[in-house]
Amino acid sequence: MDTNNSTPNPSGIADVVLPGASVEKSGVQQSLVVLGAAVGLGSGFAPMYFSTLSVFLKPVAAEFSWGRAETAGAGVLSMLGLAIGSVLVGRCIDRFGPARIILASVALMALLINLLARVGNDPLLFGGLSFLIGVVGAATTPPGYLSVLAMWFDKRLGLALGLAGVGMGVGTVLMPMITQGFIAQYGWRGAYIHLALWSAVFGALACVLMFLPRKHRPLARREGTPYKLSMPGETVSEALRRGRFWLLSAVILVVSASSLGVSIHLVSLVTDLGVSASGGARVAALTGVGVVLGRLVCGAVLDVYPAPRIAAVSFALASAGTALLASGAPTGFASVAMCGLMIGFAIGAEGDFIPFFVRRYFGLRAFGSIYGLLFFAFAIGGLLGPIAFGARFDGSQSYAQPLWVAATGLALAAVAVLRLGPYHYASPHHP
Repeated sequence: MDTNNSTPNPSGIADVVLPGASVEKSGVQQSLVVLGAAVGLGSGFAPMYFSTLSVFLKPVAAEFSWGRAETAGAGVLSMLGLAIGSVLVGRCIDRFGPARIILASVALMALLINLLARVGNDPLLFGGLSFLIGVVGAATTPPGYLSVLAMWFDKRLGLALGLAGVGMGVGTVLMPMITQGFIAQYGWRGAYIHLALWSAVFGALACVLMFLPRKHRPLARREGTPYKLSMPGETVSEALRRGRFWLLSAVILVVSASSLGVSIHLVSLVTDLGVSASGGARVAALTGVGVVLGRLVCGAVLDVYPAPRIAAVSFALASAGTALLASGAPTGFASVAMCGLMIGFAIGAEGDFIPFFVRRYFGLRAFGSIYGLLFFAFAIGGLLGPIAFGARFDGSQSYAQPLWVAATGLALAAVAVLRLGPYHYASPHHP
């Protein structure tokens, strides 16, 4: 699938483009695309809104006298919006390309986050805004930015995905701590205003890096179809008839519900044990470190070893960390933080696996649409997991039972992912 070209590649990471595309390779341009994707993911929906929900949970609940399930449910309705938005974004990117879609997503998401600062004691309004943030912010998540990388890379796609995903990991590390500082200084309403500003500025920078007019492009244009090419791969209807698609959907759903359910409630779990609010934010940040490691490590080895095996190992690590939390064995900051690190590793790894699996098992013909459908499963898991954790806590004042369920689910996912089998659209350089 590689194309020969004499253009030098100073970046060392970008080496091939799509078959059938009339394009000269440029390592500098491809490196800018990776950098832009990293900046975009680091300032998108996941770090700026979803990863900070755990920090907002107690102050919002305290001001409005809401239960944790109610508060978490209002916030994570964004995942339902994201589930719907990711399907729409995938189809739009397949047809119109990512530039306009991502730029509009950045602007609308920043506007809606700013509106959260003006919400009164109305969980329906809070939840409605959260839902809309998920819908309009979908293109600032992997289905938006990583879809671009799948069109620039083949041989080293895993590495490119991992490097870009570091942006999301760094954002996940930094934003809970930064947001805790905003809340301490400005209150939770002022914190949302600052998050809106940051997401707008860095999202615009990402678009500049990725989509400035340039001589070389990853895709040729064809009259009547401004973006989409006839590429190797399956249509959406063909993918939906594959048992592999539904197996992947189930694995993604279970891993998302389990890992994000733990992640959203981790700060509350830790502070319930007597750790300070700032200590809880540090645990959340260390979970973000796990996300970074998951992105980097898994992204690098995806180009060398079969992805299902790597996924099985990462899910098993998360299962072990969750089981330790459920057992009550971790009693100090260090041991709880290590569990968070293991869970974060699975979250980061899953972010690399989804686009990689789509590229290798279903090809590029309907990449955005198929990616959007699988990300729908991820988002639904991210909605159901935190709500189930919160509901069970409100009923029993304990997280033990949902933690055991999550640990079991992650272990089953580690076994199930091994049944995906060999790639259908492998690079000739890939094992």
